[in-house]
Amino acid sequence: MPIDMKTVISNTFVSMVKQKGIDKITVKALIEACDISRQTFYYHFQDIMEVIGWSLEQAAKNMLAKSLEADTPEEALGILISSAVENRTLIRRLLDSQKREQIEKLFVHAARTYLQELIRNKPHKVALDYADTEIALDFWAFGITGLLFKYTAQDRIDVENLANQICRLLPEKGE
Repeated sequence: MPIDMKTVISNTFVSMVKQKGIDKITVKALIEACDISRQTFYYHFQDIMEVIGWSLEQAAKNMLAKSLEADTPEEALGILISSAVENRTLIRRLLDSQKREQIEKLFVHAARTYLQELIRNKPHKVALDYADTEIALDFWAFGITGLLFKYTAQDRIDVENLANQICRLLPEKGE
């Protein structure tokens, strides 16, 4: 089976971020840790920010697959929140970087994509037309991302309660 080099680079990068934060990671350090050539890195990614974006997209896809198996929206959202809690060190290190603004945008984009796919693939009670759905997705993505940033800085999070609270804010059909 061929090696998925993008995953190797991404996993190595994530491991490095957990140890020392993003600002100290260079392409040179990453390719040395991966034991690959500079050419191999640039074949797969343009720069470190693209590694972060791709890694977030993969994490969102994995959470989406798990969330689609959930029985309720609260359970699906709980999967997202639990993942953020499990990766709180990584999230805090990414946010503590000089590239925080870019990283926040990547998180919001990943959250929006996650929510959009969840709505597309899972029956739901939310009744919105297309234009309202687009605005709602932006609103929810920014809101949920902001909450995750806030709560991953805390020692304890009641995942189930937070998921229930967020879901109570969603409009249901007939409202």
